Amino acid sequence: MALIDDVKQICDRLAPHGWRELLLQHGLDIAAENLERELSKPLRNINRRIKGFEDFAFEGLRAIEPGSPARSLLFHAFASPNVVMGADGNELTEFPTLAELDTVENYLYGVQAPSIVELRVRAKYAPLAIAVFASEYRPAAETPHRKHADVCFSRTGVARVGTAEPLYNAKNRGFLPFVDDNQKAFRVIPARYSAYIAVIRRGNQFGYRPMRFREGDDRRLFWFPLHKLFDGTECIRDRDLSVTLEANHINEKLRRIHLELQRNGFDTGWGEPDISNSPFVFSEGIAQWAENPEYGTGVLVPIAHPRLVEPAEYQGNPLTFKVPENYGMTLSSSLLIPADNEARHAPEYVHARHQILANGDRQDLNERPDVVQQVANGGYNALHYLDFTADGAIEALCPELAVELPRRVPAYSLVSAPDYFPTCDQRQLMDWWEQSVPETLQESIWRVPPETLSDERMPPNLALQNVDFRANDVTVTAIVSLPTEGFVRQMQLDRSGSSRQSHLTDAAAGIYAPGWDVSFDRTPDGVDYLAAYGLGSPFPEDSKLCAALSTFWPAVSPDAARTFEPAPSWPTVSPLTDAEIGQVGNLPWDGVVGPQLVCENGTSFVEYSAIDYVDYVKNALNSEFTVALTGQVDVREYESRVLMMAYVYRALGIKDEAYFRPGMSLEEQGEAFGRIISDKAQWSVLSFREASRTEEELQTAQSTTGIRLTGQIYRFEVYRHGSVSTPADDFRKRRVEVLERVTLFVNGLRVLLQRGDGSWQVERV
Repeated sequence: MALIDDVKQICDRLAPHGWRELLLQHGLDIAAENLERELSKPLRNINRRIKGFEDFAFEGLRAIEPGSPARSLLFHAFASPNVVMGADGNELTEFPTLAELDTVENYLYGVQAPSIVELRVRAKYAPLAIAVFASEYRPAAETPHRKHADVCFSRTGVARVGTAEPLYNAKNRGFLPFVDDNQKAFRVIPARYSAYIAVIRRGNQFGYRPMRFREGDDRRLFWFPLHKLFDGTECIRDRDLSVTLEANHINEKLRRIHLELQRNGFDTGWGEPDISNSPFVFSEGIAQWAENPEYGTGVLVPIAHPRLVEPAEYQGNPLTFKVPENYGMTLSSSLLIPADNEARHAPEYVHARHQILANGDRQDLNERPDVVQQVANGGYNALHYLDFTADGAIEALCPELAVELPRRVPAYSLVSAPDYFPTCDQRQLMDWWEQSVPETLQESIWRVPPETLSDERMPPNLALQNVDFRANDVTVTAIVSLPTEGFVRQMQLDRSGSSRQSHLTDAAAGIYAPGWDVSFDRTPDGVDYLAAYGLGSPFPEDSKLCAALSTFWPAVSPDAARTFEPAPSWPTVSPLTDAEIGQVGNLPWDGVVGPQLVCENGTSFVEYSAIDYVDYVKNALNSEFTVALTGQVDVREYESRVLMMAYVYRALGIKDEAYFRPGMSLEEQGEAFGRIISDKAQWSVLSFREASRTEEELQTAQSTTGIRLTGQIYRFEVYRHGSVSTPADDFRKRRVEVLERVTLFVNGLRVLLQRGDGSWQVERV
């Protein structure tokens, strides 16, 4: 069947559900008898005032513009997450499937199928190759050029593990992790890949622009897609193509643990050839191509497992390792494998708190008061755990073009841990921090700037076998669009109102100590490269430490600093609400109920679960994690929390300008940062929630000060802490003395605060 016939079937299915009336407003009749002619005719009355079409490219003049998704009105209407309303003002009742979007996309590339020679001319005879890209059609504000809605491409895709099958939301044109009838389940998040004939060019600020142009990008080489490849005779003129995508992934965390500990002189109990067998290293059970016909081709789906982690078994027995005797290196109660000049040859944090005794019984060291010392002393057999994260490659095979285009450029594929803020993109947060946060606050919000994975300039995993990843390919995570030439008109920019989880790299975290989505290692000759095996084993072991270190990975990792006893250098940055940490309700995001206020002998204390005894691996085994509440936090809400928390610190008298001054050296800036963070860390958040305008306490504060707060209002209760003690009846708890309590209402313009039982006061922000 010709592609136009497939497109007609799609239009016939959608036309009765409001799509015909909607597109007739632009002069396009998708029920026309001669659909091919209708799709190619000039549209003289495109109405960009209709909701969802404001950012359709001004240069777009037809329903289908050959080779240009962004200038094809039909593709924009079907693919944009902002097109949801019909001509009558009501929501459309049906939306295209992923497979249908793939078909329309193939048609617009194939309606005037080019020859290879024509593509070489279009590329101005620059080198061509068959490259694999992850892609997503996005509103204008989320594209590299920010001119109009467009397809965005990255040669790295980020799928995410889970415990339930994926569910495509056709209205949002994407996936989300929620499971309606199980708040403690996570749907896997797929990534969509396609093969393109691509050209390699140096980056520039115009037609060959990567997203968030970095210093030096004008000297770096980027692959840009030119023409999509797909099966059949309509893709390349006079060719009948067969295009296949091959995916290979590997999880080698356990093998890397043994190799690195042995390299440092420790006997782990295992060696070759065992550590080259599964589950020390494995590729099965990680991800596969979607079998659902509604997803079309190229959709990589992580395999759902009943739990996010599982105990490892080898040769029918629990798989253990010898915890190094007198090792002495831990962070909290995790076994620490230190970096080699920042490069990570193995997981940084390893779970080692479930001892397997000689008789096969399992002993939970979390139940021992000296768990940290036990792990540091080592000398026992600990149970290994598996997660199903991985990295790998996606390669395209097209035998009909193997001679003319022998270079094949594979995509880098990450199968990563869940994102607890699935609709809060890292890039949006970074843009806000750089462009909108007042300078008086910028210096001290984050210890590590919230850079995205798309900002990194590092090659993919060079340790992967039988993959043509190259050391000079440092732009593999960059996001690009189809190259353009000449003037392009600026269209209206708005944040998308849709709710979907992106699988591109600007929604993933960058790399640092060790990372959330990926870490990095180094070759013997000094080339740094991305690698997933440097992350925690299993990943919840890393999640606890990242979360406890006050939103160490903003927009993916919750800020759990207020869940655990205060840490000297890690004040809260983006507070979780009382409900999100289980102080109220029963859905703490990590299964750990937040702190409670207690009174003993007339002294107030805040009682916490001690971080050393909290075991995220055990919580994952018991399916206690949830994204039900944090998953509702969008980027605006996240930004509000960060800003309001910063204003609280200012209201408490901790102001950046008192620590930083113009002209400071880098060393002086570092010292100033240490001082302000230390002062912030003297305060902990006891309660945080959105305030109701009608609550009595707020009304009292407003009447006392004569100030009425408008807009969104948050209520904070913070305290300055004193001594820390362990209750005699529970070594797994910590009690922190309350020296001073302050209640604050904040709306972004003013802060109303009450110290103890004193009078309400006003602070401007």
